[in-house]
This record gives sequence, structure tokens and C-alpha cells, in this order.
Amino acid sequence: MVAHLWRTRTKTVFDSPLATSSVLFAADIRTKLNPPLPPNFIGNAVITTAATAKVMDIEDKPFLFCVDKVKTAIERVNDEYVRSVIDWLEVHRGGAPSAMNGNFYVSAWWKLPFHELDFSHGKLVHGGPVVSGMDEFVLLLSNGNGKEGGVNVWMSMEKMKMEKFLCFVYDF
Repeated sequence: MVAHLWRTRTKTVFDSPLATSSVLFAADIRTKLNPPLPPNFIGNAVITTAATAKVMDIEDKPFLFCVDKVKTAIERVNDEYVRSVIDWLEVHRGGAPSAMNGNFYVSAWWKLPFHELDFSHGKLVHGGPVVSGMDEFVLLLSNGNGKEGGVNVWMSMEKMKMEKFLCFVYDF
């Protein structure tokens, strides 16, 4: 899903084939640390990683190229990577990498069962974050169809670019 969104969004927002496009996303570090976090650890245990490539490669190479880039970004997250990022954040006073200039951050919330919440008034009509107008942020949510599956992709984009994006997203 991340590779498909990255490729489609890159085709939509970048004009120069020589530009570099990146997709940032969170990777689970629970089992990556040495020693690993205890199994009963409660809290966020994620770190940002990114897949990066030239726009011309994303557009011209087979889709599997993007899949491999995302897979490599996930696989490179190990104990050394995590400790290196922590060191970098300490030096830069917590300034996390940001998504700008056409690059973007994907956050997958599809495993969070918002649609199953019940506050004694019945099932929710809607559950999720406050709507964001940030062009650099894409949120993946379950559509609540249970076993049938499905995902809702929340993203903000200028109207003309969104029309272009929709043309590319179904051309798979």
C-alpha cells in the first residue's frame, strides 16, 4: 500500500524527473533492539524510516522497484539504526525528519478498531483523527468492513492534483 501511494503521489506532485522523492513511515522497533523491549512494554516503540529514489526511477521502473525500496527501508531498522537516530535526535534537540517539498509521511492506523468503539450510545458513526489539511501527511484507516477488509486513504491535496492522483491511483 505504501509503495503504491508513494509511486502514485510522486507521479502527481513532482514535475522534474531528476528530483528525489521520499516517503517516510513508522517502523516497529520492539524486536529490533538489543536487548529487545520486554514483551509487556506498553507505549510507542516506533521510529521513522524512509524510502527514497529519483522521480524518473519511480515513474519508469516496474512497481516492484518501489516495493523493494520500502522493504529495504523497513529491513534497515535494526539496533544500530535505532541508536543512531536517537543520537541524531539528541544532537538536533528532538527535531524529527519532516516531509516537505513533495515528500510525505504515511501513518497506518488500519489496525486500530475505531469502528468497534461503543461509548454506551451505540457504535460510532465515525472514529479517527481530526481532519488535517497537511499535504505532507497521509493516513490509512480501516473502512470497518471486518473480514471483507478495505482501507480508507485520508490525504489532503489541491483539487487539480487530486484529480490527477485519482487517474494514477487506479492505473495499476
